[in-house]
Parts: sequence; structure tokens; C-alpha cells
Amino acid sequence: MAIVKPSSPPEVLTFEQYMAEGEINRRYDIIDGVRIFMPGPTWKHQRIADKITRSLLAYEEKSGVGMAFSAPFDILIRRVPKLQTRQPDVFFITHQTLTRGGGIPEKGVLQVAPELVVEILSDSETERRVGDKLTDYISIGVKEAWLVRPETRTVEVLRLTPNGPVSAATYDQTQTLQSLTFPDLTVAVADFFK
Repeated sequence: MAIVKPSSPPEVLTFEQYMAEGEINRRYDIIDGVRIFMPGPTWKHQRIADKITRSLLAYEEKSGVGMAFSAPFDILIRRVPKLQTRQPDVFFITHQTLTRGGGIPEKGVLQVAPELVVEILSDSETERRVGDKLTDYISIGVKEAWLVRPETRTVEVLRLTPNGPVSAATYDQTQTLQSLTFPDLTVAVADFFK
């Protein structure tokens, strides 16, 4: 009979340990102090993320109100009792919010909430996991989330409220998406899936 050694519990990171680390160029979330690496994105996922990023970069250039970023880029959810960070696929943050948070961090985590986050959902992503992400985004004051579903080629726009996410609209690839937070931000959904 083989003896199975119990696995050691995962290392729980503190905020200080996290900030002292070197650069890690992989996708992960830190949940209750434990870093959970994400599988590498599929070709389809990455192409969609790139197209969304391009659309938000075009809005950045046109409006001048903020900046678009894509993963991996950590957003702080909480420091204590246990460290929690998230890496949305894409996000948009205004210059005003960035300034309030001390500007773009040279190292480490963004410590203020972006106004808009985008999550591209995979087939294996559970409703609970998506719900946990949305709960985290709500807890820090994110105003809007786009849930991109590649299989149905749709984008659901959610208003994030203290009482939970509220679905405002679901757009298919024949429609033009309208942001709730940025009224002048409109994007043809088909552009994400070309």
C-alpha cells in the first residue's frame, strides 16, 4: 500500500509579500490570499480581448476621458483580512479616477476601481465564479460590466449596484452596444467577433 503524503496548504500571501514580489507575466487572481493561475487563453478568447481593447483604445483617443487596459493587470479588491485581486480581461478607467488613486502604478496593483470591466466568459466558467467576480467588482465601486459570451456572440451590459448586478441589455452581433457609464461609447458588437 502506497503512502500518500498530505499536500501542504497553499501559501497565503499578505499585501506586503505581494508588493515585494517580482513581475509575474501570467494571468491569475488572488482569492483569500491564494494565487490561482488561470489557464492560457484560447485563440478565440485572445482575439476577442484584442478587439475589445482596440475598441476601448479608440474611445480613449476620441474622448480623452480615460484609459483602456488589458490583462494581465491586477486590481485590488481588498488587503485584509486576506488579500484579494482580480484581473479582468479588459477595463476602462477615467483620468479623474486614476488621479484620485495616485496615477498608474509603476509596480503592483491598481488600488482604485475602474468604471468599466469586461469579462470574456468561457464554456467552463460557472455562474458562481462569474458571480464572485461581479461581487468583488461591486465591493470596490466598479459601475459597469460587460459579459462577453463568444459561443452566442452576445454581450450583456450590467449595471453594478450595491444591491447586486442588474442586467441593462444583451446585445447580439447585429446590434450596437451602448455603455451605461459612458453615453458616448458605442460599439458594433460584430466588431468583437470578426
